[in-house]
Amino acid sequence: MHRVEQVDLPAPNVRAFPYAPPVPKFPVRRSFPNCAIAAGRVGYDLSADRLLLHTFQTEEAFEELLSTGQLLPDQRLAEPLFADAYGWMQREMDRRLPTTGDGALWFWARTTRDCLVDSSRNHRGGVLLTCRIPRERVLLSHYVDWHCALNGSPHVLELPGESDDAYDSRRHKIWDELDDRKRAAGVFHEGFRDWPADVRWDLEQGWEHFLDPANFGRWDAVQATAHLLRAGDVVEAVRLISR
Repeated sequence: MHRVEQVDLPAPNVRAFPYAPPVPKFPVRRSFPNCAIAAGRVGYDLSADRLLLHTFQTEEAFEELLSTGQLLPDQRLAEPLFADAYGWMQREMDRRLPTTGDGALWFWARTTRDCLVDSSRNHRGGVLLTCRIPRERVLLSHYVDWHCALNGSPHVLELPGESDDAYDSRRHKIWDELDDRKRAAGVFHEGFRDWPADVRWDLEQGWEHFLDPANFGRWDAVQATAHLLRAGDVVEAVRLISR
């Protein structure tokens, strides 16, 4: 059912090196979405030195990886509606990672096999890349809580031993206080970038909680962002059959 190809990537310009660097290799196969992920436990480990990550890319992006040896983000694909949240994530990546770049590549750092299979069905005609990237080159974030940044809303971390009712009461109070501050500044219906600096600062301080793995639950879905993907990071590529 699967056809496996061995991909030899072009070496970088050898004039810049006294010796040609080793040519990275990884297997490429074709698969129907239902068979793209091996049965059983996926094997994510957020404490590993090289993190197991999955990303879905277009065939065009995959060809870029093959031809240049790396894949960079395409800013044109970012949803303009969430530009403020993406901008904040970009600033956090620039501040926390040793790499630099424009935009972010997105990966699953922990999710279920069923989720990967469903995503494979939604990316028919694309390519599923299994990668192992040094943890210092990626920024982990809580998948569900990231939506606080997308929605421009506070992230309220639950306190140890706090009851559900107490948490809900405290969370609603924080949200109401934010709305009052936005109304007072005349920016209630404006995007995050137009809010007063002190309001943005307080909101961003709360968002940093969902970048800390110490706040991730054992079974929580986790995503990762990176400035680039190198061919040497790729373990396997699966071209997802579209028919």
